[in-house]
Amino acid sequence: MTTEPYYKLPANTATDIDTYAADITRFQNGQIDAADLKGRRVPRGVYEQRRDGTFMVRTRIAGGALSVAQAAALAAASREFGNGMLHVTTRQDIQFHDVAIANTPTVMRRLLDVGLSSRGGGGNTVRNITTCQYAGTCPAELFDVSPCAMAVTEYMIAQPNSYNLPRKYKIAFSSCPADCSLAQVVDLGFIAAIRNDQPGFRVMVGGGMGAWSRLADTLLEWAPTTDIIRIAETVKRLFNEHGDRHNRHRARLRFVVEKMGMTEFTRLFAARYADVVADGVPEWHGTVIINNTPSATPTPPPLELRHGLQVVPQHQHNLYTVHLHTPLGFISANDLAALGALATTFSTEHALRATITQNLLMRSVKETDLPALADALTKLEADLISPQALQCFTACAGAATCRLGICLGRQAARACADLLDTSNLSPAAPPSLHFNINGCSNACGQQPIAAIGFFGIALRAHDQLLPAYTVTLGGRCDATGARLGENIGKLPAAAMPHFLCDLVADFNTNSTQGEKFPDYYDRQGKEYFQHLLQPHTYIPSPTNHPEYYRDFGSNEPFSLAGRGSGECATDLFKPKT
Repeated sequence: MTTEPYYKLPANTATDIDTYAADITRFQNGQIDAADLKGRRVPRGVYEQRRDGTFMVRTRIAGGALSVAQAAALAAASREFGNGMLHVTTRQDIQFHDVAIANTPTVMRRLLDVGLSSRGGGGNTVRNITTCQYAGTCPAELFDVSPCAMAVTEYMIAQPNSYNLPRKYKIAFSSCPADCSLAQVVDLGFIAAIRNDQPGFRVMVGGGMGAWSRLADTLLEWAPTTDIIRIAETVKRLFNEHGDRHNRHRARLRFVVEKMGMTEFTRLFAARYADVVADGVPEWHGTVIINNTPSATPTPPPLELRHGLQVVPQHQHNLYTVHLHTPLGFISANDLAALGALATTFSTEHALRATITQNLLMRSVKETDLPALADALTKLEADLISPQALQCFTACAGAATCRLGICLGRQAARACADLLDTSNLSPAAPPSLHFNINGCSNACGQQPIAAIGFFGIALRAHDQLLPAYTVTLGGRCDATGARLGENIGKLPAAAMPHFLCDLVADFNTNSTQGEKFPDYYDRQGKEYFQHLLQPHTYIPSPTNHPEYYRDFGSNEPFSLAGRGSGECATDLFKPKT
């Protein structure tokens, strides 16, 4: 049972909120301008949305672990200060939207009351540290990495040099080689490994997804769990020293590794690690719970249907993890509060867990309690349990709220899911395919490693702009390794649902039993899928098909109006301190 926060916030958190509140007052009094305020609010997780004057607050949820009290506080804050909806992100954060700038300090204080913070939710900071969603319960895991993520979080967020880096710094922990937290494609990744009966990690560095994605290299074949804080601090210092502070497009850690090469980076790492030890950065001596009987194959556990719920059996006897499919990551404040109350009754953890696929889990539910939980879940405002095509989609905000967005990725996902459902291609059982959609060439929707991915672009035809997508296929990140999907071509957004239906139908017809889509892609070859795409690339005239020149869910002609620089790093470059 979880009654305390999972990690301690820095002692100066309340003082930092007071400083930020004073900045808001100065801004409202005209003493500082909007650009100055941006540099102060974005590292604290406060982003301006595409509509001027509306703001999003991103709350960091380390490892996605959310106590009942924390869920209740988020729900209450969203009702009082936001639009009553919360959003689960692909880094296990939870954010809410349409917050007035004047209310953001009060929101931060409400979060502080339950051991949460938005600090480091944006900007050039150490971002939320992710874990496998099944950490602590998975039959395949070697050991529970959750305490490791909490320990590194607690250390990192207390360090002043964690908030003025060249660019964002992402860390992930995976409990086995299946790498459910995508440690192979982040700045610093830890993949659980046992050596001589001792828990430790294979350590990866220099990965990242975006317009220029890169797979991580192996920094250390194995390191004991005691070294995790020192490793994370060492890599951060190297990033701080060698990251590009002049060109945001080349500022991520992956470009540092790429430029100097792993041989030189490893040499510098060893030297800087000695400095970190000399400076008194601590070892970690927390408790690691080893799974003594891990399953032979390191793969994510398959979903099973029981009592109308999609569940995963845990390695703990007679306990189950229940999947709650929040549509594209959205859940109402009322439903989140209700889920927290249900977790108090049905989960021995008394908690929820956010996933990198934008869903929520209720873990450690007794088998005998599944029917009663299923009945209670049917009383929520939204259907979180029925199998439907939309549960197979991960999509970023796109042009709906993000200033970098080109296309309305979420609306595209809904259009595709609706057609899959009506075409009888919707999963009647737990899904074997997943689709990732970005509203631009960045990777908030994790498209670069998607088996089936799309990223938004603008095309011009018949002297008009139209929304479109680049299609990438065959990506993966699992026990066999990581690889980026291949670009097979472009298609207008309006044609995307029908192409996806053709692709799913083709896979259902021609794949072999148990074959995963990346393997199917390899077997058929790139030209096969380009041929499948070709009929959907035609762009008709706006006179005959005006819908091609409007984005999904919009009655207005497509344009790039409102698009501008994103707030993740633009105008936030500062000298090193």
